[in-house]
Amino acid sequence: MLSVLFTYFHPIDRAAIFTHIKTASEQVGIVGDKNVASVAERLKAELDSPGLVLSEPGEMAAYTTDWTHKFSGVTPAVLRPRDTAEVARSVLACRKLGLALVPQGGNTGLVGGSVPRAGEVVLSLSRLNAIESFDPASATVQVQAGVVLQALHEDLVARGCVFPVDLGARGSCQIGGMIATNAGGIKVLRYGHMREQVLGLEVVLADGTVLGSLNSLKKNNTGLDLKHTFIGSEGMLGIITRAVLQVRPAPQAVQTALLALDTRERLPELLTMLRERLRGLSSLEIITRESIALYQEVEPGTREPFDKAYPACVIVEEETGAGTSERDGFLERLSSVIESGLAADAVVAESDAQAQGIWRLRDGVTEAIGRAGLTHKFDVTVPPGALPEFLAEMERFGDEAGGLRTLLFGHLGDGNVHVNMMQKPELSEDEFYAKGPALAERIYSHVAALKGSISAEHGIGIAKRDYLHHSRTVEEINLMRGMKQLLDPGGILNPGVLFENA
Repeated sequence: MLSVLFTYFHPIDRAAIFTHIKTASEQVGIVGDKNVASVAERLKAELDSPGLVLSEPGEMAAYTTDWTHKFSGVTPAVLRPRDTAEVARSVLACRKLGLALVPQGGNTGLVGGSVPRAGEVVLSLSRLNAIESFDPASATVQVQAGVVLQALHEDLVARGCVFPVDLGARGSCQIGGMIATNAGGIKVLRYGHMREQVLGLEVVLADGTVLGSLNSLKKNNTGLDLKHTFIGSEGMLGIITRAVLQVRPAPQAVQTALLALDTRERLPELLTMLRERLRGLSSLEIITRESIALYQEVEPGTREPFDKAYPACVIVEEETGAGTSERDGFLERLSSVIESGLAADAVVAESDAQAQGIWRLRDGVTEAIGRAGLTHKFDVTVPPGALPEFLAEMERFGDEAGGLRTLLFGHLGDGNVHVNMMQKPELSEDEFYAKGPALAERIYSHVAALKGSISAEHGIGIAKRDYLHHSRTVEEINLMRGMKQLLDPGGILNPGVLFENA
């Protein structure tokens, strides 16, 4: 029986998170108040649609700073179209007036790709929020880009289905943004990224053309599959306005457990055994000791999940059939893992509330890092077999950089590690930020040497564009630049994302 339930956090004080990056006006010396007003008035006159253009500073504030509060800028206006036709009109108006624009979904990104950087207009998709149709025969749902992930989850519950992508920002992130960044989350091990869920897309191109390809067929071999051009393109090739998504039948039961590990050296063996024995394995998350310790410091009422502290804990989730025999089978499989010596102890959830308590440990670490102070974040993937060495190296890199506390957690099943280097009290803010570029180069170079990826699930944005060569060849980068030039020759869609001067 699960003996420990984890306490919940209080809401995050976002205002307490320090914002360090210069605003766009400081970076390039753009738009005084007069110019901002001029741009907004020209857009209002061109679009002639009440409520479409926001231009008051108070109205626009939420659109100019990202979720991390690290990336921010200024904008002359925020456009809030209500349908695809208004998106197309907005794009054409910006093109006519020589204005660049930044497509924005839930603004929950971590790499600076969804906020203005040099005075661009923001185009928010939040009002395109309809779940338009559900087809039980093909198990598909058609949604507008601004649908919030949690709203989609809740809608599908009543239909006996699930959308298999889930992540911590579920209450804010939007489907269009998730597709544009090819979001992953906690169930990639079983179901894959957003890319694997998308059957069809509707996209507005840089010239205002509406590319309608809302395919709902699983088999459709009729030339190039154009949707993949836009999945993961971070809004620089087109603006996603609708999608047809594959859904799955809801599992009859979900079994959740927390494993205690007395060593991290055998993580690859543990992954192999769990994948072999838990055929319905859907999530496998690792949390290191230092991350758990931070969670306990930020939320003092949190108890140790086991009777002693272990180097790491792993959350295991398996989708099974219903009934006592299915649960007994899960317990037997879990017992064999402990008997093998790959796990030292385990607690198993006996209810949904207890399962949520286990997951709260994972979500709570993310929130604790956001509340505790300034952090350099690195979202990377390495081959799962390299995980023990990689975790140790990241801790060594942090120690050698000085004044940093290394916090590691992530997705054991696919090798995605969230590396967080947090500011210690003795390090000034300027000293902390000065360490960023050298840390990034060292970490990404090491990831490249392991044949990993510098971005697992958050994209490149502007934060990682100088390091793209660590994961992509010159030929690949040149081809991507060529696609940008072909689809957006004027460079008005999300300029500066992925490539500088593009």
